[in-house]
Amino acid sequence: MRIAFDGTTLRPGRTGVGYYTEHLLHFLAQQPDHEVVIVSNGPIATDRPLPPGVTVDASRRHVPRLVWMQTFAARAMRQHRVDVAHFTNGMVPLATPIPTVVTIHDMSLTLFPQCHPPRRIWLNRPMVDLAARRATLIITVSESAKADIVSLYGVPASRVHVVHEAAAPSFRPVTDAGVLQRMRERYGLAERFILYVGTIEPRKNLPTLLDAFAARRRSGELTHQLVCVGPYGWLSRDVEARIERLGIASAVRFTGYVPFDDLPAIYSAAECFVFPSIYEGFGLPVIEAMACGTPVITGTAAALAEVAGGAAEHVDPNDAEGLGAALARLAHDRARREELSCLGSLRARCFSWQRAAADTLTVYRRAALDEAMSHAPVPRHHAGVTP
Repeated sequence: MRIAFDGTTLRPGRTGVGYYTEHLLHFLAQQPDHEVVIVSNGPIATDRPLPPGVTVDASRRHVPRLVWMQTFAARAMRQHRVDVAHFTNGMVPLATPIPTVVTIHDMSLTLFPQCHPPRRIWLNRPMVDLAARRATLIITVSESAKADIVSLYGVPASRVHVVHEAAAPSFRPVTDAGVLQRMRERYGLAERFILYVGTIEPRKNLPTLLDAFAARRRSGELTHQLVCVGPYGWLSRDVEARIERLGIASAVRFTGYVPFDDLPAIYSAAECFVFPSIYEGFGLPVIEAMACGTPVITGTAAALAEVAGGAAEHVDPNDAEGLGAALARLAHDRARREELSCLGSLRARCFSWQRAAADTLTVYRRAALDEAMSHAPVPRHHAGVTP
């Protein structure tokens, strides 16, 4: 099977969807008897060299993704005579004879529009809506996200396939004291710190985390540093103003974007990981932290409960008092931290990119078969003869 694979998110400084695309690409390319052609609106970048046999068809000059998707993408697929195309970030060409699969990671544009800039709502949401209806099949990353897609779009559940994400193989406990010390020095990390990883944007619920952390610092229950790893997103300036008002500027460290290879050591150095997001399709940082043996506190959003299971402390993400209590409780309970570390490590092993790639190939085959069946001629029967 020859597969056209969307490379538009393979850019420097990528975060969740970009890493999903890269990890899936590398493991798909390891599957036998398949060819992968990366199609993109501009040059691509990956942390690792592309596997042998992967072809890249990328525009030499960057074309806006919306324009490229509806013009050049279909042309590239025809030129390479692909059997199926996979678009990994919620959009598909609207006119193509080739079976298409689209990954819709979550429904936050519809369910939580207040957490996105207006331009994203105006431009991206209509394209995701169209993709859900036009694609041959849909992939999403959790049963929770599937339920949202089926409910909001009214599409048959049989068209939506769950393929879980996973932590990359490099996410494992880092115990080398020299490596950990270099990370502390490079990013200004204290001996004891609480870690958050993710884009700094409204949906991730940083204000509640800051309120919870500040209250427990004032009470003396926490002496830790709070370290926030990730790029600044929409409305992130409000977070900095809140830190100043709370009087915790000296205890909060924003690292900005961190290279992928540094993340396992930062997770491993943290005393615990906290992820109070109000809505996720999957919540990959939770599994990354667990794979590194870091105890996790996370919210009660459906996908986070599904992914973390009983291997994390779950708190109401809108309850600063409850979140602060969980932080303080874990800080003073070494036995519970060790228990969560063990449970999390076991939970992380339930997810793998090898399995994700195999499941995704199954969806490709189904899409190609469904498309072929939809175009198969209807057999004619002689009048008066029951078939």
